[in-house]
Amino acid sequence: MFARLIAASALVAAACAPAYAESKALDVLVDQTVALKLSAPANSVVVGNAAVIDVAIHDPRTLLITGKGFGSTNLLVLDHAGRTVYSNLMSVSDNRTDQLTIVRGEGNYTYSCTDRCRATPVVGDDAAHIEDTLKGVQVMQSAASGN
Repeated sequence: MFARLIAASALVAAACAPAYAESKALDVLVDQTVALKLSAPANSVVVGNAAVIDVAIHDPRTLLITGKGFGSTNLLVLDHAGRTVYSNLMSVSDNRTDQLTIVRGEGNYTYSCTDRCRATPVVGDDAAHIEDTLKGVQVMQSAASGN
């Protein structure tokens, strides 16, 4: 009888264990999106810090996670009954090998160097560098649309 009680307790404990919680953070690159497949349909999605990641719901079982800023936060997904479907730490970094960041004084200046280096500011870059690059993009878009 006692052995059955122990076995039943172990089964209940295993069934109640948070199998949804991941042991390792999900790594996302800044300015990149990854798809996350869920084991059950999502009803609610909660992001700890929306400055770090953004989440879009593609369908009830697929989330699209975009790295917005450097750092880490948590992601919690609940089903219709309020049960946890997914819970994990999200880590946003930038370990691309095709970028060059120049640190000049207090400012950072980032360039994409896929074929040759061109300005492509990221979070944390000098504000004037970001503004100048965006002005250049706007001029190109305006010219392309015939304005």
